[in-house]
Amino acid sequence: MKKFAKNLLAAACAVALSVTTLVPATPVLAASKNKVVEIPVNFTNSSWEDNWDTTSFSDICLWSTGEQSAYSDCYTVSFKLYVPTSFMKEGSALNIGGSLNFDDTTEEEWKWAGFTELPSAELHEDGSVTKWSDEEQKDVPIDYATVKKTGDFYVISYSGKTGTVHAEDAQADPTKAEKVAVTPSVCIKGIFITAKNSAIYLDDLKITKADGTVVRDQNFTSDKKVEGETRVAPKMGESDGKAIKLATITDNKVLTVKSTKLSVKVKKTAKISATATPATKITYTSSNKKVATVNSKGVVTGKKAGKAVISVKANGKTVKVTVTVKK
Repeated sequence: MKKFAKNLLAAACAVALSVTTLVPATPVLAASKNKVVEIPVNFTNSSWEDNWDTTSFSDICLWSTGEQSAYSDCYTVSFKLYVPTSFMKEGSALNIGGSLNFDDTTEEEWKWAGFTELPSAELHEDGSVTKWSDEEQKDVPIDYATVKKTGDFYVISYSGKTGTVHAEDAQADPTKAEKVAVTPSVCIKGIFITAKNSAIYLDDLKITKADGTVVRDQNFTSDKKVEGETRVAPKMGESDGKAIKLATITDNKVLTVKSTKLSVKVKKTAKISATATPATKITYTSSNKKVATVNSKGVVTGKKAGKAVISVKANGKTVKVTVTVKK
């Protein structure tokens, strides 16, 4: 699934290239399209002082499916979130939280048996993820969430462990139930973010008990429908929930160019090594054809001593390669 195309040049035309990296040399995620769960957002938060619950609150609840199991004192919940890079600007952040809700399903009529919170994570505009520490009064690093910028998305990989069960008003005790259904919820708040009528996407949901038993493992690829609901601020009442929708996204519109500098002698050729993911047509344009020309395959021909800039375009991206032609 993670594969880079290799551009080869005949040995007679090969020249030494510099190894300046323009795009991080980490494998890009899924080279085509991903089927994911859509989380609608309507963020209108204009500052850190705004009320997040009324200006930027979205949550998603995925109802329990499949067979229920005995209760565990700890669960690990993991998922991926695809956040459009366009959301993030200077000073903005995305707060991610969640919970697991328990239902006693021993009898035909399910009884609510409490909930447990997941640790929060905060994505910042520089791509870092942290959490707020009341004790230290500052953001501190976390080890249960990582992020990679991939094309048009920040991809957050989250894997958090549950904590104390809150069952003060519960109808049943999950520790005494023969069968327990586990329902995950993910809550997202946009801080200093304006993103109207847009969406964040969830994928690869997995819930694991303390003994290693997998309660739920879902990548949504084969799903036609997912049971649950989403809610968006400012209408947060129970009656305002909407059915979950599946979406298909291309998660990695990337143009990778091996080097942004190239040297070639007059009447000789050299090749620009470029890869578009997902695969699409790559175009090349020379700023000075009297110094260097380039064909549709990225092969540069030196015409006379000097410098020219080759514009490489694909997937809505442009990379400029400086070509130096020597005698």
